[in-house]
Amino acid sequence: MGKISPAACNSDFCPKLELYTQYRCASVRDITYIQAVSLTLTQGNYNAMQSYLVSQLAVVVASGADAESFLQGQLTADVQKLPPEQWSYAGHCDAKGKLLAVMRLWRSGGNFYLLMPRASIEHSLGQLKKFSVFSKVELAEQSGEFEVELSPVSSPLFALETADDAHFSLGLGDAQLRIRPVSIDTDDDATTDELEIDDEAWLRYEIEHGIACLTDATVQQFVPQMVGLDRLAGINYKKGCYIGQETIARMHYLGQNKRAARYLVGSADKIPAAGADLERSLGESWRRAGAVLNAVRYDSGEVAVLAVLPADLENDATLRIKGDEASRLTPRPKFDNQEISNE
Repeated sequence: MGKISPAACNSDFCPKLELYTQYRCASVRDITYIQAVSLTLTQGNYNAMQSYLVSQLAVVVASGADAESFLQGQLTADVQKLPPEQWSYAGHCDAKGKLLAVMRLWRSGGNFYLLMPRASIEHSLGQLKKFSVFSKVELAEQSGEFEVELSPVSSPLFALETADDAHFSLGLGDAQLRIRPVSIDTDDDATTDELEIDDEAWLRYEIEHGIACLTDATVQQFVPQMVGLDRLAGINYKKGCYIGQETIARMHYLGQNKRAARYLVGSADKIPAAGADLERSLGESWRRAGAVLNAVRYDSGEVAVLAVLPADLENDATLRIKGDEASRLTPRPKFDNQEISNE
């Protein structure tokens, strides 16, 4: 298990969200792609010095003549406008607009690839298959055929590199996700056999960047805006109809969302479970404030938490985990709430 250190954040830190819309071409491994959007998220401070395998991510492949139109009617992202040189965040919701999964989506060789937490697979894939009977589309979990590596190599966010429709590299800005067949060694110095599995390193990365990993306790609990999917350019409000669209669009156009994903750090006897209640200090009393999405313990002993809390929660607020009266959590600076246009 690799060492995990807390993110370097302080009260004077001002998070930045930089959006560049100038198109430019780049050549990577003889593959030319258009970098239409480059996004820099500086809330966290990921400085891993080595690569790790991530076992808690799963790959679902959608294929067939209707794969594109089918996913267009199921996911929050605009699948039809997704270029083969980019990946996108996307949400999969139920009819009430509540999230079943947050995923990374891309296309290659006529297929679509959905990378999501294993904890979300049963809920999301089951829903997708229920509607797939009306379309010429095949859905298959292929997690056993792929492995996922978190690499500290910087790469433009949303950039996608492909090779023979089996090897993929997803740019995260300050890191890369590399997906490849389990039987194939990489070109890097470290081979697959030498890499350690470190899901905590991955979970830390997601928490510090405000990316929710939904589990049994948190599926169908939040609309996409509450976990910041709009901030990640994972929602297109002009794409047309899809499952859950009415609730999501109403919340956007009427400004009804009052919740947001926040990154917290503090002390706790135990790592809070997903779905655990958080309470906020109000004078001498405590009141429910929100719920835990994900949590991990740093080597320093501190606990890092991603939670859904009031959007107007002050940075100097004091919170605790319900049932752990000695716990204390404080918010780090807010993730930038600017919505990124993907229209």
